[in-house]
Amino acid sequence: MPIVNIRDSNFIKIKSLKKEYLKSFCELYNINFSTKNITETISTILHNFDNGKISTNDINSFIRKLYISLRNDEMNDTGATHQEIIKELNKVDSHIWGMVQGDVDSHIQSNYVRKFYKYDEVVNAIRAGLYGSIESYTLSSWYNHWSTIFLEDLIDENENVIPIIKKVKGVDIIWNEQPVDIKVTNLPKEWFKSGYDIDYAINNPKMVCKYMYELQGAQRFGDDNRLFIIIYDKNRPEESWKIKRDYSLIKSKIDDFFNQKIELDAINFKYGNNQYLAHSKVMFILK
Repeated sequence: MPIVNIRDSNFIKIKSLKKEYLKSFCELYNINFSTKNITETISTILHNFDNGKISTNDINSFIRKLYISLRNDEMNDTGATHQEIIKELNKVDSHIWGMVQGDVDSHIQSNYVRKFYKYDEVVNAIRAGLYGSIESYTLSSWYNHWSTIFLEDLIDENENVIPIIKKVKGVDIIWNEQPVDIKVTNLPKEWFKSGYDIDYAINNPKMVCKYMYELQGAQRFGDDNRLFIIIYDKNRPEESWKIKRDYSLIKSKIDDFFNQKIELDAINFKYGNNQYLAHSKVMFILK
């Protein structure tokens, strides 16, 4: 994905607003709002931007305030504050890390569906063993989901970041006026198999990004601009998952990283028989 200009960046922000929020924005800045045609409304807002009647700061300020209001309402309704999320995540121990995402179906097929032809035998096997596997998989997915929730909240709160209110494909945030997809991930096994370590990754971030793009799964392929967030315990790599609930460390690293005025790196990568260009950055949260 190429670097976008400020008008295209503002288009993405406005596109992420639901109809009711677009109406509030238009009322705030005396812009004509079409109740029947959202595309027309977005076009009118951008026309006002082109004419200097509204600014990028006006758009950013509205979205920031809206995000804070929506998130506060959600926290009040659910009780899922950052502190409560951390409290729940701390209940997790290492027993949940077994089956990885994508292996559930093959595990069921190999160990249950294709293994037994008698009904009673497969039912007994399910009750004896499958429950534990599914529980572990569900808990690990739950842990990753909620640890990512507060991490992305901390990112969205940074003054250099504009949250995306309603999901836009391939865009989680606007950072330094560029659309970025956030990926909280691990270094791929292929990185270590190639003879590289975490220190080499830290010193070669563009190479890390190239690996990430080239090793992505076909079903989730994309050349969107991305921020790869890699969490890693240098002394105990097998316990890197615990860092995801280290609130103070994560907040400190996010603030340091997003307070920088830095540009995304151009990443040329090959996928299949084609060459692609993306713009990316890698952020390390290390312990």
